[in-house]
Amino acid sequence: MSLRRRVRVSLIALAVLALPALTGCSFVEQTMNQTVQDAVREATGGDVELSEGVPEGFPTDAVPLIDGSVRGATQTKDETTHWVVLVSGDVSADEAEQALTDAGFAVDDEVSTADLGSVMTLSSDEYDVTVVGASDSVLYTVTTRS
Repeated sequence: MSLRRRVRVSLIALAVLALPALTGCSFVEQTMNQTVQDAVREATGGDVELSEGVPEGFPTDAVPLIDGSVRGATQTKDETTHWVVLVSGDVSADEAEQALTDAGFAVDDEVSTADLGSVMTLSSDEYDVTVVGASDSVLYTVTTRS
């Protein structure tokens, strides 16, 4: 995934994760769910639906996820596989970053704000990962490297 596309996906995801902090009404929750789906489509380049659990084929041995409630999706396009995983609960982007760096990922870029959360891109020899974190959710987008 190009850096420009990764940044765009990250900014969309950060905005999505910030919505619950603004208000707790069900309309906003519905809007957030739709926006997450839109961010997933942007990240994967296609129409995918998040389902419960770790998505099929996700490289759990190479890309560790933090503990929490997990929803995910997988798409393969032009021989490139994209995974999107949303982990909710008592989670943090710092935990995700630590697990990934412990697994050998290097932090390529990181932006954080005290009020909204953080966005970081990491890479290994095999995968590019974008992590977007807010107070109670962490969104991973994982792409195989070409």
